[in-house]
Amino acid sequence: MTGTQHLPGPGAGLFGQIGRWLTLAGVTVAAAFMLFFSAAFALVLISAIAILALIAVSVFWIRAKLTGRPFGPRAQMDAHMADIRRQMGVDQRPDVDVASDGPIIEARETPEGWTVER
Repeated sequence: MTGTQHLPGPGAGLFGQIGRWLTLAGVTVAAAFMLFFSAAFALVLISAIAILALIAVSVFWIRAKLTGRPFGPRAQMDAHMADIRRQMGVDQRPDVDVASDGPIIEARETPEGWTVER
């Protein structure tokens, strides 16, 4: 069976207790300093990465605006699809000649088909 035993060493008196408490306080202050220092370092590192990302995005955005090219994957895909439609001769303009009867108020399915009330 294992157990722990207290081994009395030097400084078991009053000055030994004060020394232990002072050592504990010093170690606590050092640990808090290391924690705050590492947190500040991490904050600076994350801020630097964010600033570099912002600079990179702004450089690409300005370059896209100056050259007239689309910026971002969605805009690039839309521009590419517009080029394809233009090459195929597909007209994507909406039909403005189609008149609407107004909003649909109620639609019901009947045995003959759908009934729509406007």
